[in-house]
Amino acid sequence: MVGDGHGDWYDRQGSLKAKTVKGELKMFGARGGAEDEKHDSDRSTSAVTSAGKNAGPSLASKARAIEPTLPDAKETQASNGDTKAALDQMSRDTPLTIAFDKFDSPETSDNILATVEEVSGGEFYYIFPSRDSNIEELKNAYPEISESIIDDKNAETIFDVLQSLNENGFDAINIVVRSSRAKEISELALQQNGTLYTYVMMNVIPVDERSIREQYLAGDIFKVGSVIESNNRTGQVFRRGANHLICMDENKDIFRAWVSQAKEVDKFFLALDF
Repeated sequence: MVGDGHGDWYDRQGSLKAKTVKGELKMFGARGGAEDEKHDSDRSTSAVTSAGKNAGPSLASKARAIEPTLPDAKETQASNGDTKAALDQMSRDTPLTIAFDKFDSPETSDNILATVEEVSGGEFYYIFPSRDSNIEELKNAYPEISESIIDDKNAETIFDVLQSLNENGFDAINIVVRSSRAKEISELALQQNGTLYTYVMMNVIPVDERSIREQYLAGDIFKVGSVIESNNRTGQVFRRGANHLICMDENKDIFRAWVSQAKEVDKFFLALDF
């Protein structure tokens, strides 16, 4: 089944089969479901945030556009009795990765987008720039991921985004933000969990706002003994230069990697032996 972003779930033929009501999936009977839909249509779809503003509509205009990007597993056919459990398990197994930021700094933007790509593990992800950001300029700067950058007036607050994604069937989520806002975003996201949306996992991932070079000069990354990857080569750092690393791979071959082109990887190497 595929969700329309408003809590309704349709089969491949476009027939309405279920509706999400207060976090529970209600299946329609064999008679068609018109009476069930009418019964549920009076439920409230708006909530008030802690700031006293209406949470606003879901990302209705984007919901249909992003349907194909939902995990394929959610389109598998399941019996009526097992549908809710199946969806719950799939959402836990495939947490969605999203990012919030104003993207006003090239260095911070690069760090955030690199982290999103790494955390998502090759799965589709969404980028939600602040509404006062130059979103078109951001898309032009990163054309290879422009489809992931959401420009929607209904995505004004974190509450709007989390509510819409939850209504689309996700209940596990990674939220990537700059480190200075991680605490604030975490508190806001948890504040309405169980009210506007219901997530079983919300993982806020802070990203360092300094450039790679600033982190390197401070000695926080690419330390001696760490394993890095650069230009399709993987090796262990045994010497640090002003702007480069001297590394040794598993075959004891030595190579140089520029700091700007390297990234640390989680891979076990034996201690270097000279």
